[in-house]
Amino acid sequence: MTTTPPERILFIRPSALGDVCRSVPVVASLHVAFPDAAIDWLVQTEFLDAVSEHPAVREAIPFPRRELKQWYLPSGFKQVKSLTKQLKEASYDLVVDGQGLGRSGMLALSTCAKQRVGPDHAREFGWLGYTNRVQTNAPHTVDAMLELVESIGVQAVKDMRLYTPSYAEAWWDSFRKEHGVGEYVVLAPTSRWISKQWPIQRFCEIASHLQSIGKQVVVVGAPNEQEQVESLVQMEGVINLLPELSVGGLMATISHSELLIGNDSAAIHIGVGYGVPLVALYGPTNPIEVGPYEQLSSVLSAPVNYSNVHFKDNSVGDSIMTQIDTDVVIGRIDALIGNG
Repeated sequence: MTTTPPERILFIRPSALGDVCRSVPVVASLHVAFPDAAIDWLVQTEFLDAVSEHPAVREAIPFPRRELKQWYLPSGFKQVKSLTKQLKEASYDLVVDGQGLGRSGMLALSTCAKQRVGPDHAREFGWLGYTNRVQTNAPHTVDAMLELVESIGVQAVKDMRLYTPSYAEAWWDSFRKEHGVGEYVVLAPTSRWISKQWPIQRFCEIASHLQSIGKQVVVVGAPNEQEQVESLVQMEGVINLLPELSVGGLMATISHSELLIGNDSAAIHIGVGYGVPLVALYGPTNPIEVGPYEQLSSVLSAPVNYSNVHFKDNSVGDSIMTQIDTDVVIGRIDALIGNG
């Protein structure tokens, strides 16, 4: 329990993008509890857009993950030294580690803050960096992170709102005018793991249905995921944003959409942050733990025994996701957009 209100707070949650987006209730809660405190967020450089405009965040501090992975090289060691020096000189009173890994625990320790809060189950001995090791019991990852701040007397504020960088809003506004994009539905069919990917041909069927009822279709994903969506983006009239999409651009695109349909991915959690209607397709990952926060009704999931399967198991392939029927997805879409 904190006694003297902290003046400077650091929240550590560098990655991944979906996890970063669903971590905003932590800083929202801290801001309400300590409105005069300066709150910084250590976040992976590529994901700065996700949190840089949040009103609770004073500064989004870049975490150069790629460079720091090579800490054993002179260039990497220089980056580590520079970052830890920066964190120590910031004189934080309170650090909350929402990542729970060895490197995040080390960075928490490097701040020399009097109070460093993190999960007691932090991997890679990350818990050695904490003064307060918190046993989290909530099934959903958002609630588990909120338990970290609740342990020091902070009331949970379940505010998932995201805020788009102004450059990204301007880019999307310009793109829409140039390409004549009116009301549109976003498809997010990509995933780093094949086990999470609903077959792309079924997304093609969804796109055809949406076009048949007069909806424009916009496809999003990371630029390096283009190969996953080739057959979809070759369809006439489908708008492919992958080649030029930044995180901010992804946020802007989703925030103005009529509906978002996608696999378990960052896009789904961004949709939650903007209150966009969702159809979230889940297979080997448990939506009770990592689904769209407090929106289980948005999920269509395949039957699976989560104790017997892991999404990183390449042998799974798309065997689980194929069990989600196209007609069921179309039925959910029509119910959400008032078709039929």
